[in-house]
Amino acid sequence: MDLETSEAYLEIGREGKTEQLVRMQTNNDEYLPVFEDNISDFSGIIYHPTSNKPLGVHLDPDYPKESFFDEGDGFAAYFRGLKKAFEGYSIRFTSFSSDGALGVLKVSGDRLPGDYFLANLTTKKVDFLISSSEWLDPKQLNPMQADAFITEDGFRIGTYLTFPRDDKKTLPLVVIPHGGPHSRDYWGYHQDAQILSQNGYLVLQINFRGSTGYGDHFYDAGRLEWGGKIQRDIFDAVHWAIEKGYADPERICIFGASFGGYSALMNPIRYPDLYQCAIGYVGVYDLEMMYKKGDIKRRDRGLAYLKRELSKDKDFLKKNSPVHNTSKLNLPLMIVHGKRDERAPVEHAELLLKQLKKENKPVKSLIISNAGHGFYSEENNLQFYTELLRFLDQHIGVGASEQQSSQG
Repeated sequence: MDLETSEAYLEIGREGKTEQLVRMQTNNDEYLPVFEDNISDFSGIIYHPTSNKPLGVHLDPDYPKESFFDEGDGFAAYFRGLKKAFEGYSIRFTSFSSDGALGVLKVSGDRLPGDYFLANLTTKKVDFLISSSEWLDPKQLNPMQADAFITEDGFRIGTYLTFPRDDKKTLPLVVIPHGGPHSRDYWGYHQDAQILSQNGYLVLQINFRGSTGYGDHFYDAGRLEWGGKIQRDIFDAVHWAIEKGYADPERICIFGASFGGYSALMNPIRYPDLYQCAIGYVGVYDLEMMYKKGDIKRRDRGLAYLKRELSKDKDFLKKNSPVHNTSKLNLPLMIVHGKRDERAPVEHAELLLKQLKKENKPVKSLIISNAGHGFYSEENNLQFYTELLRFLDQHIGVGASEQQSSQG
């Protein structure tokens, strides 16, 4: 808010559309539209380094980009120059000195988690400060490709593909639906995508309906659709990758964490002929249990969120819970969980494993005693990724190919 001019800038949601930035005159409550994008909400506002006045926006429709609506006494031109100097990367200022003469610039990308530079806005000189991951060599990592398709009911679904090096045709595919479901994937460095693509797998990430960043209408379209239209979007994305010639339809596995773990089992339940294996990681498998266990119900308005997103109808919850549909899971499964998980308590995994073993379903489990909602220690991650790659190799990777050749 500018106290001298009595102006305030507001981000407003619009029914059926993306966000809009408006400028409001506080003395008469009148406002003027300043900027909007047809595809993307704003992922950040670009401010003038001294006046703190909004000059532009960061957007992530597919690849990251910026758009300015105010030149800001030359700052917009300076930013564009930096963007050109760091072509192929995403750049953002994280902070400025009080006089606006110096700024810390973060440079990141699909092969760079983040390098930091000190930018002198007076001399235009930029000096390297520190890397968040100096042990990674960008030249050895694989690029991420952004794309999109349109569903039958008219939603634009953004996708990200990470290919093994120098190979883009008929590959074994690992589908990674993101968590949330009200979050999203971005173009940028993604650890799982790099690990899997480095081992020969094509990785597909999907911003299905319910994801954030594409307008309230897109967000709201995911409500009550955890096991329905969201799963259809994932299914459609896989078929899109097959039709593009990227993915081998006989070697597809789905792997996800949290809501992604839920989808990793729910998608094969809905579409049993699509996958050769599935990995659920710290997933939610019994929707009714979410009302009884875990930290969501303890949070402010947590129960209201569950009722709005999931309903409280028991038949609906059972119909859309993996634990009550295990009879449809006729493929190799891997279930991974931490015993200290408060978001998706380990009881989800235990109940699912009990039911799967009761039905003699093929399942491998990895339950880590000192881990929570995700693994963070080097020891736990080393064990997890070793087991994950071994499982994938057995069912859709080199091991699967060799086994199919010997049988043929």
